Amino acid sequence: MGLLGQIQSGARFTRETATITNTPNSGSTTTFGSTYILLNVSVDQPCRIRLYSDSASLGIDAPRTTASMDVSASVGMVVDTYIASSSYQLNFDPPIIGTTFSGSTTWYNISGSNVTATFTYYPIESSYATKEVLNFYATSLPSGFSDLGNTTSPKSFLIMSASSNFINTRLRLYSRDVASVSLTEKSRVFSTSPSDGSYIITDMLFDSASYAYKLTPTLQAYNLTTYQQGENLVGYIIENLSAVTITNVTASLYIYPLED
Repeated sequence: MGLLGQIQSGARFTRETATITNTPNSGSTTTFGSTYILLNVSVDQPCRIRLYSDSASLGIDAPRTTASMDVSASVGMVVDTYIASSSYQLNFDPPIIGTTFSGSTTWYNISGSNVTATFTYYPIESSYATKEVLNFYATSLPSGFSDLGNTTSPKSFLIMSASSNFINTRLRLYSRDVASVSLTEKSRVFSTSPSDGSYIITDMLFDSASYAYKLTPTLQAYNLTTYQQGENLVGYIIENLSAVTITNVTASLYIYPLED
């Protein structure tokens, strides 16, 4: 977003610190704001730190062990790290972008007893009102068929979560007009990796329609029609990978605009 948009969303244009002291195993904090860039964290004893975008994610992920990397698609996680030494500062390189799904509340799970953890972060959104939804539609899709198009979007944005109203719907998003996408990419099957120069932002298969997929980490999206200016659009392909015809298909992306 431009300078005006940043001011309206509550950006404070300075790095800040927030300390969580004498922690129980889990809790919440509103100090980071609704969208922020996490730069580093320091602790006074060894511990594991997990930050989440909502309370439901904390509850679902709480039993997962340190050794397990199997994070559920319904968990909106900002970071999961184990710091082995006390009085140790962990610098995130590259920095981690965190967002929330409810107001400005970030939820945490910090292992250990009476841990003091100090976070350095850069707040870029204090209010919750600037988040948006991008919707992609197809009236009717027989099994194995696709619908292609473009939709208006910010020039750059963060994708927080995604959903579809039909199971086995596939959504591909592109950084240019879909007409610029090669025929090879348009016919590429889901199990095949995209080639260089495909302009693809994300390729999602919704194997459940019962919940929103929370992206971990948050995905950055840009229009790259020209690197100097960009355009306010993204190209997309909606594909039906189910065995039946589906009608009135909607795939949705929950986003935070970075650039008007």
